[in-house]
Amino acid sequence: MIKNSQLLTILLFFYWFIGTNQICLNKYNQMLSIIRGNYKNVLHLMNGAIISSRKQNGFLGDNHGSCLNDAIYRITNYTWNLTGNSIIFELIQTYELNTLKLWFWDGDNRIYRFNIYIINETQESLIYDSTSNSIFTLTFTDQFVKGFRILNVSGNTIDQGVHLLKVEAYYYNSKSDNKI
Repeated sequence: MIKNSQLLTILLFFYWFIGTNQICLNKYNQMLSIIRGNYKNVLHLMNGAIISSRKQNGFLGDNHGSCLNDAIYRITNYTWNLTGNSIIFELIQTYELNTLKLWFWDGDNRIYRFNIYIINETQESLIYDSTSNSIFTLTFTDQFVKGFRILNVSGNTIDQGVHLLKVEAYYYNSKSDNKI
């Protein structure tokens, strides 16, 4: 009889321990999801992102020309700037991110020359210095990000502008894709 009660006590303790550990893991995963922007695009007007360099940038299509909008199928509206200027994106809070996607105006075969900087609370870090065209996805190490700066180094092969149709930034969790 004593062995059964001891076994029952051990089992109850074990189930209690597993239950409290599961609650902690759920809270941890919930906090990670918030810090990572719920694994969705955080560079969006509805998520509080802004273009803080708007006075040195142009917006073809007036308010619809913001590359933070959802109008991704409108290639006639975009955010642009000239050589030596930057398009600076600020997030509403600091997020842990690892992916930035840029969609350049791609009505022809132009190639853009630009730098990308990550902005955190204390500094800017260069993460890309090269060329690209059309849709460009940049993955980088997991970092806490407050914003991004895209510097127009020398325009493109047709003119001196960088023309952005759409930008997205998010945390891509490759581990979750392997689950069945």
